[in-house]
Amino acid sequence: MSLPLDSADLNALAARARAYAELFSLPLKERNWRGSSGDYAGTGAGSSLDFQDHRSYMPGDDPRHINWQAFARTGNYSLKLYREEVRPVVEILLDVSDSMFAEPDKATRVLELFYFAWASGEKSGASTSVILVKGDRWKPLEAGAVFSHRWQDLAAALPDTPASAVPNLSAVPLRARSLRVLISDLLYPANPEPVIRALRRGGGRAIILAPFSAAESDPDWSGNYEFVDSESGGRHDRRVDPPLLRRYTDAYRDHFGRWKAASVRAQAPLARIASAPSFEAALRFEAIPAGVLQLG
Repeated sequence: MSLPLDSADLNALAARARAYAELFSLPLKERNWRGSSGDYAGTGAGSSLDFQDHRSYMPGDDPRHINWQAFARTGNYSLKLYREEVRPVVEILLDVSDSMFAEPDKATRVLELFYFAWASGEKSGASTSVILVKGDRWKPLEAGAVFSHRWQDLAAALPDTPASAVPNLSAVPLRARSLRVLISDLLYPANPEPVIRALRRGGGRAIILAPFSAAESDPDWSGNYEFVDSESGGRHDRRVDPPLLRRYTDAYRDHFGRWKAASVRAQAPLARIASAPSFEAALRFEAIPAGVLQLG
């Protein structure tokens, strides 16, 4: 499967994503935020209904927050302080490398994750944005490009990259202290730690959703095959015997073992999302226990 995809199919996926956003949510309630007015706990005093503290009244303070009962008792003006409520910032980084759309079931899971992340951010009232990433290239999206599906035309216009190209997240402009949601299959031979550090820079928090298919995690290859590089289109013939297959599966599991270990050290929760079960079952299997997502 490759871009562009049929708009009717994308509309159906987007509609399901909005329903999933009622069941699951991004982990936005686990930290204090700084930003514009909203519904989440901030780091300072504000004007919510949750009382926080008192301090002496100073000229220029809002007189609506004067504690008149305390004034009646003491004759001194004091001010009630309330918890600040702010609007969190969510930045979705969608890897649009060709490997993400190489198979229909995996492509469907990628799109479900993408539309779900956007719908969840919007439902929470967060300031939500999307950046397409492909190797060392990136492209920010306007909000209207998501559910109008114009994003796929912009993704298809990004230049081809080598199969081993690592997303250059250090070059992507990210807002300070935002929640970064990386959707990527992580199929590039690179040390995961620099990638995660770039994802978390500027005081940001990161979560990683890594879609995969059984064809790549547990292949049943045996005999002669023609392998096609999903990025370059290059082809080569190879005979697959049991020892070669074991080496592949061992390398595959070691690769994601290193990603899991690095994500734990960096406190950037990672969940691998299988393409075979239902979307709800796939999220409940790993994303919820790993703290990548929360029950809505």
